[in-house]
Amino acid sequence: MSSVLAKAQDKIGRRLQQSRLINRDFTLFSNDCWGAEVYKYFNLPYNTPFVGLMLMAPCYVRLLQNARFYLEHPLKFITHSRYAAINQLQAERATPFPMATLNDEVEIQFLHYDSVEEAQAKWMRRTERINWDNVVVKLDGSKDYATPELARVFEQLPYPRLLLLAEPMQGVAAGVIVPEYTTNGMLLFRRSLAAFDLAGWLNTGNHELKLSQRLYHSFLY
Repeated sequence: MSSVLAKAQDKIGRRLQQSRLINRDFTLFSNDCWGAEVYKYFNLPYNTPFVGLMLMAPCYVRLLQNARFYLEHPLKFITHSRYAAINQLQAERATPFPMATLNDEVEIQFLHYDSVEEAQAKWMRRTERINWDNVVVKLDGSKDYATPELARVFEQLPYPRLLLLAEPMQGVAAGVIVPEYTTNGMLLFRRSLAAFDLAGWLNTGNHELKLSQRLYHSFLY
């Protein structure tokens, strides 16, 4: 496919999704950069603190089980992660990224922030924008210490949910399998558009593609 055709298809797909989006004051919780891409796609302000950061799946699911409680706690910045993969990632970087906990239980990695001060300021400002009456949640269930058990807990949460997966997971019925899956949240967003109805999910909580949508989805994405 030529780059010109690809750009045209992306533009058409984006305009179509934007025209269908009715629910524009949502708060999206996401365990990686996928969530920020949603706001960019629809040209909406970040009504969520979950931007430019990531959470390992055990901490993320714990937070979602009692989100108001944890998000009422201040960030406590730390220098050592409970996760070996995060400590290894920090060791490989010239400048470590900020990390913090909520109530000493939920750990957050501010992967795309340059300083504690920046992470603190943006977290506090965006936390104040949360619309608790209109929260939707997304989990990547194929990375960052995710397990089938955690995915099943996620499926029981009292929010409109989206579970993205690299492949089918035993005992998990509602996962969306992403073609050409990647652990990069920004790239995953683009690749996931072909696999579910983004605007439909944000509007109603239902991400299933209707039969009439599948043909143009296969062309546009």
